[in-house]
Amino acid sequence: MQIRLLSQLRCRVWSVASGLVGLVVLVLLPLGGCAECDKPAPPAERPNVLWIVWDTVRADHLSLYGYEKPTTPKLAQWAAAARVYENCISAASYTVPAHASMFTGLLPPEHGANNAYMHLDARFVTLAELLGAAGYETYMFSANPNVTAERNLTQGFDVVEHPWGLRYRDRALQIVTSKIAPHDRSTELADALRSGRLGPWNIKACGELAQTGVASWLQQRDPRPPFFAFINYMEAHRPLIPPEEHRRRVMTPEQVRRSYEVDRSWLPSWEYTFGLRDYTDEELAVIAGTYDAAVAELDDMTDRLLKALEAGGHLKNTVVIVTSDHGEHLGEQHMLDHQFSVYQALLNIPLVVHYPPRLAAGRDARPVLNSDLFPTLLELTGVAPPPDLRTQARSLLAPQTARPRFAACPSYLPRAIRSVQAAHPDWNPQPWLQGLQAYFDGPYKLIAGAGGRRELYQLERDPGERENLLGREVAVAQRLEVGLRSYLAGLNPAPTLTTPLTGMSEEQRKRLEALGYLGGGPDDGADYEPTSAPASTSRADGR
Repeated sequence: MQIRLLSQLRCRVWSVASGLVGLVVLVLLPLGGCAECDKPAPPAERPNVLWIVWDTVRADHLSLYGYEKPTTPKLAQWAAAARVYENCISAASYTVPAHASMFTGLLPPEHGANNAYMHLDARFVTLAELLGAAGYETYMFSANPNVTAERNLTQGFDVVEHPWGLRYRDRALQIVTSKIAPHDRSTELADALRSGRLGPWNIKACGELAQTGVASWLQQRDPRPPFFAFINYMEAHRPLIPPEEHRRRVMTPEQVRRSYEVDRSWLPSWEYTFGLRDYTDEELAVIAGTYDAAVAELDDMTDRLLKALEAGGHLKNTVVIVTSDHGEHLGEQHMLDHQFSVYQALLNIPLVVHYPPRLAAGRDARPVLNSDLFPTLLELTGVAPPPDLRTQARSLLAPQTARPRFAACPSYLPRAIRSVQAAHPDWNPQPWLQGLQAYFDGPYKLIAGAGGRRELYQLERDPGERENLLGREVAVAQRLEVGLRSYLAGLNPAPTLTTPLTGMSEEQRKRLEALGYLGGGPDDGADYEPTSAPASTSRADGR
């Protein structure tokens, strides 16, 4: 099991032995006096790493992957010189377990981070920690309130910044308010603005500030050691507020008008998912179009970032990754958002890696996982993994032609259940109170629920998962059932964990509520206090 050894020590130095890249010796220093400890200068050939996550972006709504709308023309142009993985799934269908898997190389049953335990246990070693110990300087800009120190997903980053931090929040609020049209009636965010209740927990759709943050950090740092920079963009995560110019790119004029009217707020969305109400086909097309507009905004935003960093000379010898943590339901299987499901709308995500020295440009249809980025980046940077690490993740430098894969929705979302129960006291939530697992073997996919639910799909013939083959291909279903049990038996189960609820600020709670993660409703009208949050977190010890 990948467990942190002697985690109480605050300073660790890894040195390269005999000039061999990847052979490292861990030197443990005593407590105290570590603030002045310098990271060792790594070999010059080690590449930088820029890892960009488009939060909540599904692959099949990118024109790079054949989508008919022009959502990502700039990404497609840039990706012509990159490796485009066409068959990538996320290890989990929502933020916390997906990021935990990407950062550790472990699957959800192994690291245990999920809706019931929204925290990466400190015993697990992250990619940022390994790179930092090997001499890398590390930076994170996260617009997702779940990719924060409260979730321990910042473990190993020297500098962590968020748009609600003191440095950015005034400008962040300006950006968000500029995107919300006065006539917008589609989300709680628009209602909050009109009533003067737009608090700092609703300022996630301001990713342009990430460019300011990472460029500033790169300009101020010592250019000699390599860097690892991680950016999480939240433009495609609800509540969606893409600028009108991006709506016009992917929707008809009538759809643009309707995109400000169709109610996409939390309660009707969950009522639709739980079968308690319907949207018309026209309304669902508008919802999907608004999502596409947000993806188009991400395309522009990322293009500006990459061009600015290139012009500043920061992308020389740099591995650049564009991927996602999970997708989004847009009406498939009568569902919205990204909970209560392991369907392909949530698991099939984009993955593009640009590093010509080691990865040839082109398309790659071999089966991969976003958690494969963990061993891939260790291999590219010449940093050794933890000696006791056992993982199902495999390097993208040599993907396997065939491999079983696993993904999970480990725990249900209590906030959604409570809000719908309050509005529908007679509704029975029992079918939704179960974790879900997905097991992939060749073209087949088995969905298994803790309550006995089973579904079987042949994805090559039925990528939309419309035909459950469970009763027709019994032998295949039995084979995958045995395969799933064997796969799970080969994992290291997560240690016993106790939910760490202490330490969450009121502001953090409200940010998560506004995004639908916790109990209660959206912004409740608390005043905006511009001095109540730190701008960033700097850690000499990498924690």
